Amino acid sequence: MNLDDLLQKPESTMLAHKAEFDAECVEIAAAMATGRGGVILVGITPEGQITGVQINEAGLETWTTQIALATEPSVAADAETLHAGEKRVVLLTIPEMPIKPVAVHGRCYKRLGSRNHLLTAAEIAELHALTTGRSWDSLPIESAMFDDLDLSKIEKYIETANARHRRKIDRSESPFTVLDKLRLIRNGKLTNAAILLFGKEPQVFFPQAKIKAGRFKSETVIVDDTEIDGTLIEQIDAAFAFIQRHLSVKLVITGQPQREEVWEYPLGALREGLINSITHRDYAAAAVTQVRIYDDNLLIWNPGNLPLNLRLDDLKRKHQSVLRNTLIGSIFYDLGYIERWGSGTNRIVDECRSLHLPDPEWRENQGLMLTFRKDVFTEENLREMEITERQLQATLHVKKNRRITNQQYQELFGVKKRTASEDLRELEAKGILERVGSTGKGTYYKIKGK
Repeated sequence: MNLDDLLQKPESTMLAHKAEFDAECVEIAAAMATGRGGVILVGITPEGQITGVQINEAGLETWTTQIALATEPSVAADAETLHAGEKRVVLLTIPEMPIKPVAVHGRCYKRLGSRNHLLTAAEIAELHALTTGRSWDSLPIESAMFDDLDLSKIEKYIETANARHRRKIDRSESPFTVLDKLRLIRNGKLTNAAILLFGKEPQVFFPQAKIKAGRFKSETVIVDDTEIDGTLIEQIDAAFAFIQRHLSVKLVITGQPQREEVWEYPLGALREGLINSITHRDYAAAAVTQVRIYDDNLLIWNPGNLPLNLRLDDLKRKHQSVLRNTLIGSIFYDLGYIERWGSGTNRIVDECRSLHLPDPEWRENQGLMLTFRKDVFTEENLREMEITERQLQATLHVKKNRRITNQQYQELFGVKKRTASEDLRELEAKGILERVGSTGKGTYYKIKGK
């Protein structure tokens, strides 16, 4: 590993600077091993000043042994000495551990940026369950009886799973045999997932397992609201119907025999976001899932942040699927609701972009919030903003192509650089476009906020 490259990077979840080896180094190692692994540079201050260390091979072995003995499960760090001019820096490479979290003297940490934070009891339980193959939805319910299940719902699932060729299920087997093979029955007891998916009245056991949906004119003016209960499968259909009821749709002539329906938001993306929320929420939490529809945005919130080994910026690129509720996720896969490849969030982004909408936004806010925003720069709205026809067409070009440079503006409209600059400055001043870059060929303009 190249020390010069590492020195160019700031401290992060996977890179730490330490002037000397101490107890905090061990805590950092445990936090990194709980995450995705990382590197600790010893002999460099947090400000990036190289102070160097004096150490031999025996000393390096002592450090790695201290880390191994202080951590549970034991972390096998690798240590090597690198030269920074006349000074020496120790590079400690920390592996990601398969069983998490890693404890140091009974305390567990996670890395948030360049700092360590103590894990809560709930986070410890969830991480351990995820990495040992046991999730909350696989736990048995002592008080649930087989009579609490609706056999017709199980039979409908079997029919759909077979039709979609996601799972081959012998129709001659009893529903209880099928549930047992799906691990929805454990030691003769129904699991949490079995009741949530196929129960007659799931909320008798889990009153928090429901959705509160509302249409708002403002934070205090509610146009319509409802509570949606039943099985998770029933909740998806009912919540999606509520969403559609409060969205507008227009018919567009495309040259085909039938006109095309265009909704305010891409329905596929909304349904995907809703299903993700129901699949991945923390059902041990007392809060309910929320769907909030406003004039200019739509929010889906669920209890439970992202799993600790998944970051918000991972959601807009290819990433591994990390299921908080593995049994629920498996049944949803059989029904064709989700894929197993972590591609659902990418499809949400792609569908929003296909309608030239702002990118959806995920953020952690005492849970996970997904926000869809409307296209406020429709042609109709733009014409009301008192811009020229040329500026209107330029904005529509940017919406389609995601950016425009001054040179492209000149070529598109046959104007001089001065005119292009004035037009673009006006669009920037009206809050329609924003400039990326200060000067030079790399400067371009994009829709503000996108």
